[in-house]
Amino acid sequence: MFDRDTEGVRIELRSLTKHYPGQPAPAVDNVTLDIPAGELVVFVGPSGCGKTTTMKMINRLVEPTSGEILIGGQDVLSLDPDQLRRHIGYAIQQVGLFPHQTIAQNIGLVPNLLGWPADRISARVDELLSLVNLEPSAFRDRYPRQLSGGQQQRVGVARALAADPPVMLMDEPFGATDPITREHLQNEFVKLQKQLRKTIIFVTHDFEEAIKLGDRIAVLREGSHIAQYDTPAAILADPADEYVASFIGQDATLKRLALMRVSEVSATGSPAGSGLPQVSADASLREALDIMIAHGADRCATPSGVLTYAALCEAVGTRAGEQEDVVSSER
Repeated sequence: MFDRDTEGVRIELRSLTKHYPGQPAPAVDNVTLDIPAGELVVFVGPSGCGKTTTMKMINRLVEPTSGEILIGGQDVLSLDPDQLRRHIGYAIQQVGLFPHQTIAQNIGLVPNLLGWPADRISARVDELLSLVNLEPSAFRDRYPRQLSGGQQQRVGVARALAADPPVMLMDEPFGATDPITREHLQNEFVKLQKQLRKTIIFVTHDFEEAIKLGDRIAVLREGSHIAQYDTPAAILADPADEYVASFIGQDATLKRLALMRVSEVSATGSPAGSGLPQVSADASLREALDIMIAHGADRCATPSGVLTYAALCEAVGTRAGEQEDVVSSER
């Protein structure tokens, strides 16, 4: 079995195919893809394109018809499926918490199966609850029904991390939550991944979520054929074809703003006593633009100075005068 690590390992898919009996075409057709260690790669595409089937073949919830899967250089198809799954974190949209087990028991499920001693499991539960911003003393003895949907999703992520797997598979884990909760979970997960650097495959149909979370995005056609596989910035700047461009839509500039942080743009002057709206250094430029528009201002105060609308536009390679359509669409 591949070793656990605090960070991820490389995943290689080689000519991976899944053909269900009685179906005229493969659900997944000859997919070859390299996923670098420690990166979050998003599979995005329309319903039925094969993205979830491709992901499930990695932990063999779906058995491949042909092809190879290597994790950390090891052939997954040569391993015992149950043992394999205990070394891969898995989080899904429905969360899948056991209703008659406490939160601590749910999180400790895989470590218990792996034979960890009780004190080690207990310490790991407290560590993970703190990591996902749930106070251990308040939540470890509760039951899933006593938590909100967003809290249950956090527990689902904690359970996927419980045995410190190098690889995590996530199938639309935030899809069932309301928009505000979903954005909050996405923000927290971005911070979490920066700390942990697991290798994560994340399935979604939401291109904006893919841009926000992914180090790389695989835009998939039917049969999991790869239309484009690149960084979010590269896909936004140069979509491979009309199919990929259709996912981006008409607001590519706004999406590029979401990729950059306020701290990456030069601020001028002193914000002290300016009375300008405030924005944090780790906020995106899209959030900074939203704040400017909400306050009817063309600048805002950051921890390092004053960020202007002109500087924001320059950061994404445009001139302020060219962005009137962007501002109008935001309003």
